[in-house]
Amino acid sequence: MELTINIKDKNQESNEFILQLIKHFFNKEKNPLLSKEEIAKVVENSQRIEGYEPVSKAYELEVEAFMRENGLEISA
Repeated sequence: MELTINIKDKNQESNEFILQLIKHFFNKEKNPLLSKEEIAKVVENSQRIEGYEPVSKAYELEVEAFMRENGLEISA
């Protein structure tokens, strides 16, 4: 990814602030705000609140086996 910025403001302090914001934004892209485990927990809680029943581990394994047998893949 390439980003080109043309800052016309002569105020050095403002320019440096904008630069820091941009750097912070791209660092967040590399380091997500939540880990995979935290996202899984949030989804689990959300589904519980909405009334969804959790799926058993046996059913998850059955689905994984079905997908493997049929060459199906889910991208993350």
